Amino acid sequence: MSGAIRRRAVRVLLVAVAVIAGATGVAYAATALHATQTSTINACESIGGFLRIVQSASSCGRHETAISWNVVGPAGPPGPAGAPGPAGPAGAAGAAGAAGPKGDTGATGPTGPAGPAGPAGPAGADGAQGPAGPAGPQGPQGPAGPSGDPAADTFISHFGTNTNNAAAANGETCTLGEILLSASPSVTVGGVAANGQLLPINQNTALFSLLGTTYGGNGTSTFALPDLRGLAPNNMTYSICDEGVFPSRR
Repeated sequence: MSGAIRRRAVRVLLVAVAVIAGATGVAYAATALHATQTSTINACESIGGFLRIVQSASSCGRHETAISWNVVGPAGPPGPAGAPGPAGPAGAAGAAGAAGPKGDTGATGPTGPAGPAGPAGPAGADGAQGPAGPAGPQGPQGPAGPSGDPAADTFISHFGTNTNNAAAANGETCTLGEILLSASPSVTVGGVAANGQLLPINQNTALFSLLGTTYGGNGTSTFALPDLRGLAPNNMTYSICDEGVFPSRR
């Protein structure tokens, strides 16, 4: 009876040693198995309770008992989740969705004020004839000569002397192109004196759109104002409104 207990104790001791060897180092088991990697250890137990490590249970003799156990124990609990990796590149844009239904038409907004007229386009070139040169400034108009009729001469003598010498000014709101008469020899009641002078188109586009080249100018860079010096009463000035309300057609 004591011999059986002794053999069982030796068997348990050898199994424990083999398990510890498998748990603490695979290299030991690999050496015992002639450098063969395995997850299961096979052994043969003799009648005396001794264990012999073998390659497989078929290597045990007739008087030996085959024994095997796993090198790897049961899986432990899962570890904590690792830190998130960097974000991957953005995927390709998906296909555009179908167009939604057309919304209701909104209310019509109020009509905005009419903008100033744009400059006239350049005049086309004539066929064989070259473009006309710019018109020179018109000289001052001289006083009318005697007509031979004393009554007429008296009437005419009231016009064309010391006229249209007033400086440009702003007065009441005027309409572009409107002719105004001023009794002051030094300042107009609105606009610039109508002396037939040339004005640059790019600085007076609205007035040019009304007058064009009716009174002179080349139509590309300049246009002329009407010359009313001879028609103005003595010491007075006819002026033309160049900054005011653009007239609208009825």
